[in-house]
Formats: sequence, C-alpha cells, structure tokens
Amino acid sequence: MAGLLDPLDDAQRLLVDIVWTRFVDAGKFPKYFYIEYYMRGAGYQAEAVLKSFPSVGKHLRAGGYRAVDWWANGLSPNLEGPVRLTLAGLHHLQDDPQAGAIRRGLLAFMRELTKAQRRILDSPFERPNLEVDLWEALKSAGEGQGVEDHIVLIADQEWPGIRFQQQPARGELGVLTEANFFTTDAYLNAVTAALTPPAAPAELPYIEPRGLLRALNFLDVTCELVLGASLVPRPPMDRSSLLAMDAATEAEFQAGVVVLAEILRDLLVPGNNPSHALGRLQGHLVSQLPVIDETAVQQAIERLDQMRVVRNSFVHPKPSPSLLQAHHALGLTFPIRDFGAAWDSVRAHAESSLRRLQEEIQAARP
Repeated sequence: MAGLLDPLDDAQRLLVDIVWTRFVDAGKFPKYFYIEYYMRGAGYQAEAVLKSFPSVGKHLRAGGYRAVDWWANGLSPNLEGPVRLTLAGLHHLQDDPQAGAIRRGLLAFMRELTKAQRRILDSPFERPNLEVDLWEALKSAGEGQGVEDHIVLIADQEWPGIRFQQQPARGELGVLTEANFFTTDAYLNAVTAALTPPAAPAELPYIEPRGLLRALNFLDVTCELVLGASLVPRPPMDRSSLLAMDAATEAEFQAGVVVLAEILRDLLVPGNNPSHALGRLQGHLVSQLPVIDETAVQQAIERLDQMRVVRNSFVHPKPSPSLLQAHHALGLTFPIRDFGAAWDSVRAHAESSLRRLQEEIQAARP
C-alpha cells in the first residue's frame, strides 16, 4: 500500500505542480473547476487523480490526511472549492526553495507547540492556555521570512499536527501528542503511525508452553549436524525458563520478549556486519547451503526480527510504522491490552519461524 512518503506518479505530480504554482504566485489556492479543466486538457480526470493520493486517518476525518485536500459535495469535489496542499504535498517539492521555507517554518512552529505543552506540568488542576502565536514562533526560530502568509494557509489544513485559527494566527498541537521534528520525513512517519488504526491481528495459533524451547533446541541440533557448528547460545537456565512460563502482566510479557530477543541477537553467526546476528543469518545460511530456499529463510528471519522491534519499543516507546507493522505481524494489538495472549502469540510465531528455519536447513543438507 502506498504511503505519504512514496514518490508520486506523473498525474499526481502534475496536479501538485499546478496547485503549487498557482498558490505560490497568488497567495491562495486555486479552485477545483480550474484544476479539473487543466487536468482534462492534459488527458487526466482530476477527481480520479485527487482520490489516488495515499491518505491516513479516514476513520477520524472524511478523506483522511493526504498530500492534496479539497472541498467536497458528497463524494465529489466542489467546483467552487479550493484544492489545497498540505505539508505532505510540500514534501514532494524538495527542489523548490519557497516550499522548503514553508516546510521549515511549519516544523519550527510545531516544535514551539510541543514546548507549549510543557505548561501542563506547572498546572495540574487547571488546563493552561497552550496556544502559540505563529508570527512570534517564526520570528523566534528565524524561519518563514517572506512566506508567512503562505504558512498560515498551509497550517490551516495541517490538522494532524496543528489545531489552527487564521485570525489571529494561533494554534496548538492537533492529533499528535508532540511534534518535535526537523524533517518532513520524520513528521509524516509520525502522522502515519498516529492516524493508522490498529489492524486486525493475525490469527493466534495454539502454543504448547515448552514448544519454543524445543524449537530452539531442534534448530541448534540440526545446525550442528548439517553445518558442523552450534547456532543457538546457551542462556542461563533461570532466563531460558521464562520462555516456558505464561505472562499475566506487562512486566512478565516484557521479560519474556527480552529473553527471546537476546537469544536471537546472540545467535552464533560468523561476522559482525550488521551487528545483529539475525541480519547476518540469511547470508550465512545461503553461503553454507547454496540450494536452501532463500525466500523461505528470508520470511522466517523477517518474522523473528519483528520481535527485536517490539523489544526495542520497551526502551523507545514512540509509535512508528515499523512498530505497528511488527505488532501486526506477530498478531498483537496496538497498544497491547491482553499481555497473556500477546506472549502466547509471540511465542507461537517464534516457534513457527524457528521450525521453518530448521526444516529448510535440514532439507538443504548436502
């Protein structure tokens, strides 16, 4: 599925360029009737192109957040309504200096909005005023000179990051709980994570409590027989025993995932690039067993690597597309509410992936 950061196709690029040119020249957004006529002359259907832009957050707002926004009559654009760019749209104008100035100004404004949220810590009983004046924020940051009016019009539509009013030009944070970003890539990744509803988790397979330990042992024995070397490190028994224990609390879930992630991190794979053993495992197996099913090995390793992503989130808990993807791949809701079911699902996916590796290694033996 295409995302906010993915390159535009020719029709999307043309539409963004038209809207941007009119906007930067006149200081206001062109109406849909103009866009429709221009695109028709170029051989495109404007409505279809508008609706082809990737979007997120449709469960919160009709149409969601996307590179180009418009007024609608029902499902179709309003002929007299403006067609407007968001910060996601400006992201695709990397070579334009004015677009860059607007992007930097908006991000600087959002950083000031993030700072304003700290006033809450000084006022536990009455919500403080969290609004920030746009002009003052831009002046303080030294950004946006010469394009302030353009920034106002973009900010007015940037609802994931900003709740904004034009008169006076003031705002506070929108959907995001913080927006301390210096690049549109980081900002749009955060928007995608915040506005993506939890996906339906993968089917939870049954797991026998000692199944994961047996899968690790079978894999290690197979590697010794086929490759002539052990693969799985021997963790202390008090640590490895956690893999056979159920989890009822968040702490127990995290303890189990940490042990599993450490075993995977310390697999006895030759080399040191990349530093994580799972990153070296596929290349090692292919070099030792040229006939091995590389696709099957890659899929198993990718699933195991999702456990590393989940483990790292205990230290860096901010949601991100990679973290959401890891939860989905492991059959976990985001955020996790049932830690017992989550641990069972992680163990089941780990056991399945380890058995897949063991079977592929066994099948590819000389």
